[in-house]
Amino acid sequence: MAPNFDVLVIGAGVAGCAIAVAFAKQGRRILVVERSLREPDRIIGELLQPGGVGALSKLGLAHCLSGIDATPVAGYHLFWKHEQATFWFCPLPVPPATTSTKPFGKPAGHSFHHGKFVASLRSAVGNTPNITLLEATALEILRDGMTGAVVGAVCSRNGGSPEKYYASLTVLADGATSNFRSQFTSHRPKARSRFWGLEMTDANLPLPGYAYGILGAGPPILMYQIGARETRILIDIPDETHSRLGAPKLVREYISQHVVPHIAESIRPNLVNAVKGGRLRSMPNAWMPSTRNATPGLIVLGDASNMRHPVTGAGMTVALKDAVLLADILAPEHITSLKDSDAVLKMMRRFHWKRKAYSASLNILAQALYLLFVSQDPTLVIMQRGFIRYVQEGEKNFAEPAWLMGGLIDNPLLLFYHFFRVALYAVGLHLRQADWIDIPMALFRSMLVGTTDILFANFLALFVCVWTILHHNLQARDDGYWTIFLQKCRWAALAVTAPEMLTLFAVMQWNAANISVKEMRGLGKPEWTRVHAFYANGGGFFLETPDFPAFPINSTSIHYLCTKKRINMPEITRDNIWDRSKADHFAKCVAFLQAGWTLFQIVARRSQELTITPLEIFTAAFIIPSLATAWFWASKPQNVAEPTVIRVDWTIANLLLEAGHVAQDPYVDTPLDFVEKPVWDGWRRRPSLLHFGGLDRRPLPRIPNDYSPPPPTGTEATIVWVVSVVHAGLHVLCWSFPFPTEMEKILWRTSSLTLLVVMTVGGLVPVLSTRPWFDFSFSMLWIWVREAEKKTWPRQWLFSLVVDSAYVLYILARIVIFVEIFAAFRAMPEDVYVCVDWTSFWPHVS
Repeated sequence: MAPNFDVLVIGAGVAGCAIAVAFAKQGRRILVVERSLREPDRIIGELLQPGGVGALSKLGLAHCLSGIDATPVAGYHLFWKHEQATFWFCPLPVPPATTSTKPFGKPAGHSFHHGKFVASLRSAVGNTPNITLLEATALEILRDGMTGAVVGAVCSRNGGSPEKYYASLTVLADGATSNFRSQFTSHRPKARSRFWGLEMTDANLPLPGYAYGILGAGPPILMYQIGARETRILIDIPDETHSRLGAPKLVREYISQHVVPHIAESIRPNLVNAVKGGRLRSMPNAWMPSTRNATPGLIVLGDASNMRHPVTGAGMTVALKDAVLLADILAPEHITSLKDSDAVLKMMRRFHWKRKAYSASLNILAQALYLLFVSQDPTLVIMQRGFIRYVQEGEKNFAEPAWLMGGLIDNPLLLFYHFFRVALYAVGLHLRQADWIDIPMALFRSMLVGTTDILFANFLALFVCVWTILHHNLQARDDGYWTIFLQKCRWAALAVTAPEMLTLFAVMQWNAANISVKEMRGLGKPEWTRVHAFYANGGGFFLETPDFPAFPINSTSIHYLCTKKRINMPEITRDNIWDRSKADHFAKCVAFLQAGWTLFQIVARRSQELTITPLEIFTAAFIIPSLATAWFWASKPQNVAEPTVIRVDWTIANLLLEAGHVAQDPYVDTPLDFVEKPVWDGWRRRPSLLHFGGLDRRPLPRIPNDYSPPPPTGTEATIVWVVSVVHAGLHVLCWSFPFPTEMEKILWRTSSLTLLVVMTVGGLVPVLSTRPWFDFSFSMLWIWVREAEKKTWPRQWLFSLVVDSAYVLYILARIVIFVEIFAAFRAMPEDVYVCVDWTSFWPHVS
C-alpha cells in the first residue's frame, strides 16, 4: 500500500523546512521530498531580516543560525554619489503595538552562506519527530480524477522506479524555478536584471556589522558579510546590458570598468582580486505576485508562490512569516483534519489576505527602491537625493521605514505615509537648492519624481478639483463649524464617488438660473443676471415678515413677488455678489492645469506603452464630469457667508389669502411652496428625504444643495447623459490591466461594463422623460419622484423598476471599483513606477 501522510512538502528549502517543522510540532505526520540533500550553492538568500529572525524563533528554529558562521546585521550603510547615509534597526516600542514578530533586545538581521543555513534547517527537519525526509525527485502531482483535488505526488529516488505518496495536503515549496507552479497559476516570474555575485576575502569593511548599498552609480550594488572572512558583493546588471556583454569575461571587464571605481577604497583591492580570480555566478532578479490558492489539497509557498526583487533581502523573511501564519491558521484547534479540503480552502482565503499585511509592505518596498535607484533619469535623481537626505536626518525619519524593511512591523499604510513624506521632502529640498530664477523649472522637474508620482499626482488632481468645483449654497445662520464641515465632507465624497451626479445638480441649477434671467427680463429687469439667479437659488435672499420667521426665497419666488408688486428688485449688483463670494479664479486655473497635466501624463504613458493604473483611469474619468460641473457652476457664487435680507411690512397670511386656492395646501418647505409647484410639472421630492441632512425645521433655514427648482430640459438631460456615458466608458480602458488576481480582473471588467450599461440605458430615461409623450412613473436619483397620470401597471412600474435596478447595480459597481483602485497597488507591474520619457516628445534639432 502506498505511504499516506498528513502533509507532503515538495522542496526542502527555507519555506519547505519551516512549514514542515511547524506542522510536525502540531502532531501532523509529514513527508518532505527534496531532489538533492547536498548543501545548496547559491548567491542569494543569504540575508535574513530581523522580522525573519523573529519568525524563525517562533518556529523554534533559532538554533539554525548557530554554528554556520552567521554575522549579525544591525542596519545598512548607503553610498550615493559623494554622500553616505546609515540607518539601523532601532529598538521597538514596548509593547510593539503593530509587530507580528517580537525579537528580544535590539533587532538585528543575519547574513550567512545560504547553503550552510539550509543545511542547518534540514538537520533540524531530520531531528524533528513526525517528519520523514526523503531524497527524491517529484515527477508528477497526483490529482483526484473526480474532484481535481491534489492528493499527493509521484516521486523517484535516485533515478529508481516512480513511487506514489499520498497526503491530505500537499505543500509546493520547490522554489523560484518550480516545475509544477504553471499547473496552478497563470503568473510567471518576470526578471529584467540579474545579480552577479563575487566573494571577497578579508575585505576591510568601513562599518562592520552592517550591510552596504552602493547607489546612484548605475544599477544597485549590495555587500554583506557571509562569514568571518568572506563578504558577498552582488552587482545588478540589467538584461539589456548583459545581452550586449555576452561572455562572462566581458562581464568581468564591465565590473572592472563600471563598479570597481565606485567602491570604497578600503574594499577596492579585495574586489579587484575577486574580479580577476573569483568565482562569478548570477541569479535572475525575479518578481511575481501571489495568487490565492483555489486548488483543493494544495498550498503553494515560498518563491514558488510570491517573489520580489532581492534588493531588500526580504524573500526568506516573507517565507518564514508565511510559515508562522499558515501553521497558526491550519492549527488542529482550527482544522481538525486536513482532509477537509473545503475548510482548508476557506482558511487559505483568510491566509491570502492576512499575509498582505507584511507581504504587501515588503514587496512594494523592494520594487519601489529598486526602480528608484536603477534609473539614471535626472528627474528621479531628485527623489534619490531626497531619500538619502531623509535618512541622514536620523532615527526620527528612518526608524519606522527600517522596521518596515526589516519585517518588524506590518503596516502598508505606514509605508505609503513615508513614501509621501519622502516625496514631499525631496521636492522641497529640490526647490530650496534651486536659484530663484530656476525655481519654475525646478518645480516642473519635481513634479516628475517617480515612485510616488502616481499616487501623489492623482490624489492632488482629485483634491484640487473637488476643492474648487464644489459651490455650496449658503449655510443656515446658526450652523456650527462641525455641521458645515460634515456637510462639505458629504458633498466631497459624492463629488469623488459619483461626479456625474454632481454634474446633474449643476445642470439643473444652471437651467433654473437661465429661466430666471429670461423671466426677469420679461419684467424689464435686464440688470438681473445669471449670478443673481444662482445667488437667489442658493439661499442668498431671505424674506422677513412681521408674522413669520425669516426664510430663504429662490429666484422663482422673487419673480412672483416682483410681479405682485410685493417687493422691488433687490438692490444688489452682480459685482456686490461676487465681492461676497469666496470663488478664487486663480485656484480654478490651477485646478484646470492640474487636471490637464494629469490627462496629458496618462496619454503620454499610453503612447510609450507604459501601464496605466486603475487609479489613473479613475482620476481621468473623474476629471471629465468635473470639468462639465465647473462650467455649469461658473456663474454661481461660492462660500457666501451672509445672505441679503428683504424686509417687508406685509404678512405671509395676507399673501396666502391673496393667492387664493393655489396656496390652500399646507406648505412643505416654505410658505411660498405654491409658487414653485407648477414649475415642477408633476415632480415631487421623495417624502422620506424631506428632512435628510438635518433639515428638520420648517420653514427651511437654508436651501439644500440638492434642491433644484425645475428638472432638466431635453438639452440639459442629454448633456448629462453624454458626460455620464463617457465617464463610465473610461473605466473600461483598464480591461487588460494585470490585476493581482484573476477574480479582481473579472470584478473590474464586470463593474466597468455595468457602469457603462447603467449610464447608457438607465441614463437615457431622464432624457426620454422630457418628451411630451412620456407618461411613466420613475425616480431620479431616488430623490425626486414623477408619477404617471394614467395609473396602469406598465406606466407605474416599468421604468421605475428599470431605473431603481440600475441605481442598485450602479452602487455595487462603484463600490467594487473604488475598492479595487487601492487594492491593485499591492501587486503592481514594474513599469507602473517608470516615469514618462518626456524627451521623446521634444523636437531635436541637428
